Amino acid sequence: MNVYLTLPALLVSAIFLTACGGGGGSSSDSDGSSAVANSSETSPESKKENESAGSIVIAGCEVDQYQADMLERVNAARASARSCGSEQFAAAEPLAYNCPIEGAATHHSNDMASNNFFSHTGSDGLRVGARVTATGYEWSVVGENIAAGYDDVDTVVEAWLDSPGHCRNIMDSRFTQFAVSRVDTSTADYDNYWTQVFATPR
Repeated sequence: MNVYLTLPALLVSAIFLTACGGGGGSSSDSDGSSAVANSSETSPESKKENESAGSIVIAGCEVDQYQADMLERVNAARASARSCGSEQFAAAEPLAYNCPIEGAATHHSNDMASNNFFSHTGSDGLRVGARVTATGYEWSVVGENIAAGYDDVDTVVEAWLDSPGHCRNIMDSRFTQFAVSRVDTSTADYDNYWTQVFATPR
């Protein structure tokens, strides 16, 4: 099992509620996950590029360059119809960046990096619905993609798009808002942890 810890990895989760955006306790919750690994090696150039990225403002949110690039890359993917495994998706409207749900993404990436684990379930036992609710965002639908060990936006987005579950979250027209957080670490099994959060307000 340890041999896989040095390879990039991905997981996906989505929760769809028709009522209040609570912490995932509804019997109508649907939650799926999948994982894939990629043997790409860490690129010193891409790591340096991420470390030197500056901040910009999108929809009132101050974001790092990689977050702006991720939003652009995800929206470019949504702009065209595509297959996610055996499921066909029509082009979807672009997502808007959202500051509150970025807090949920940052919390989870920090948690995974600090506590050296890779899962949608946090060290506190909570999942994406509870993390988004804790930001004060009232949601009707929420989803999450996570990854570890990918060193640039293009590489991680390509891996997500090549994985049916992650691709479904990216292409799902029910989502209207988005945020992402990447945390680098030298004390965990992977040298970085990514969390994408997708949501639609109630």
